[in-house]
Order: sequence, then structure tokens, then C-alpha cells
Amino acid sequence: MTPSAEELLAIARLYWGADQAYAFRQEPSPEDLRYEALWEKKNAERPRWGSFVKALREALPSCDAWDYAPGLANPSFCVLVYPHQEQDMMRPQTSWTVAGYLSILAPLYTVHCVRRVFLGKHFMESKVFLGPIPMELQDIADTLARHIEAEYGATVLPLDVAQTPVPLYVNAMKPPETTLFHALFTSEPGNIF
Repeated sequence: MTPSAEELLAIARLYWGADQAYAFRQEPSPEDLRYEALWEKKNAERPRWGSFVKALREALPSCDAWDYAPGLANPSFCVLVYPHQEQDMMRPQTSWTVAGYLSILAPLYTVHCVRRVFLGKHFMESKVFLGPIPMELQDIADTLARHIEAEYGATVLPLDVAQTPVPLYVNAMKPPETTLFHALFTSEPGNIF
């Protein structure tokens, strides 16, 4: 059962500040200390996550799958899945990434997509699709979701709950833009390559 938005906000408040009182201080905030301690504990699960990513590669032979772990930047483990695509350097190319995040704060996960457009090697634009998943990527997203659920027993966070605004500062996100998605998974869903 998915916790309510109020329950998730109470969890997120343990790890993210409601103000910027510690933004320019040398010492970490109480939230920072709890977040760092949680990550220290969760780092013991990295080998299991690595095995999960390896199993996902086998389940998705038409894709590349990679662990995406930017240290303490995200409150989640993440796997990035890249469907194999033909390239034509003379025309704009669309590149898709399917991202699966497993929160370390609650037994929840999310799957979203990022579309990037390139002309040759020149980046032109990027767009995040938090939901719904584009049809051509649905099988990949479903496979990723099934594997997270089977391996970790996590529940998908519904998009309407994920988009609930929260009065918290999560890395570069500030109220009123901050949502439960940012607090539980990543503050930069499009910043993946």
C-alpha cells in the first residue's frame, strides 16, 4: 500500500530542510546528518543493486542498462536503460533513456523517461516524461518496474502523489517548485546521460 502524501511528507521532512538556515554554515543541518547516516547504511546494499542491474541487462537484451549513483545527490538508487538505436549524423536524432529510481527513504519506486535530441554530436533539447510513458518505451518501463517490484518489494509512487508540492529544500529545488518526487527520488530528473 502506498503511504499518503502526508505520511511521505513527514518522512521527507526528516531528511530535507524547510528553510535554508544551514545553507551558508560550515556545519551540517540535523537533516543532513540523518541523510548522510541513512546513505552510509544503504551503501551496504550497493552489491545487491549491482546484481539487480546485471539481471536487468539480461532481461533487456536490446538495451544497455547502467547503475547511476551520483553519491549523496539523490535519495535513491537509480538504473538508466538505453534502448539501442541507429544513428544518422546528418539528421536530428532522438535518444531515449528510461530511468528507474528506488527510494532509500520509503519502499517506493518510479520509472520515467528522458528524450534528448541531437544533431550529430550537438545537443539540441531535452524533455522529461514523468508520465505517461511513451508507447514505444512501455515494454522497457514495464520490465523495469516488474524487476524492481520482484527484487525489492517496492510500490510505484502514483504520479499524482509524486507531484504533490512540499515546502522543502531538496538540493537545487526550492518551494514552491519542490515535489514529493524530488524529495524521494531526484531533484534533477532530466540530468542523466
